[in-house]
Amino acid sequence: MNRIIKGDFGYLEKQMHWELIKTLIFFALSFGVLLIGIIITGTKNNLLTIVAVLGLLPAAKELITSIMFTRAKKYSCPQNLFDIVQEIVVSGENDSQDHVQDGAESGAADRLLVVYDLYMTSQENNYPILSMCCHNKTLIGIADWEKFDYKKAEEHIRIMLKQNGHQNVAIKIFSEQEKYISRLKDLKEQNAENREADQAILRLMLNLSL
Repeated sequence: MNRIIKGDFGYLEKQMHWELIKTLIFFALSFGVLLIGIIITGTKNNLLTIVAVLGLLPAAKELITSIMFTRAKKYSCPQNLFDIVQEIVVSGENDSQDHVQDGAESGAADRLLVVYDLYMTSQENNYPILSMCCHNKTLIGIADWEKFDYKKAEEHIRIMLKQNGHQNVAIKIFSEQEKYISRLKDLKEQNAENREADQAILRLMLNLSL
């Protein structure tokens, strides 16, 4: 079984659990060091107390990350959408996912590159995207959130792409599942012309996501 990494279906929920575990461990270590210092010296005025307080800094940072993932989890790609997309993406006998981050190509050369569970952030807005695909420098995605600003999301992505040297990329974020699926099917019919460029674009999208 492949480990779940950023871009895989189920990433937000899996990462939320992992961040919560790390938060508990960090706080437990800090309070454990504090308790040991008190037991050894009989007072909280000791060097281990300082170590425990300093240890709360990474614990607090991890707590913030946990809260962010807890909020983002509700925007995870639903199972039914994933199943439909995978039916289009997967070719023949192998149904494994491509790990875009690592540049792996475990499937056929023309298989669509698709990622899931993206939660993009900017200074003004957050952009949760259920699924995203890039094929022949056409970048499409689907979002299902009443407060999602589609125009601002596309403009944010366009700016980020240009800043990272990706020019002439067609961008469209859909609000309707049927239209997203229809566009995926259209892209599936096209031969991949520059798979490395498509991978680089999706890798950037993942880097911009939580």
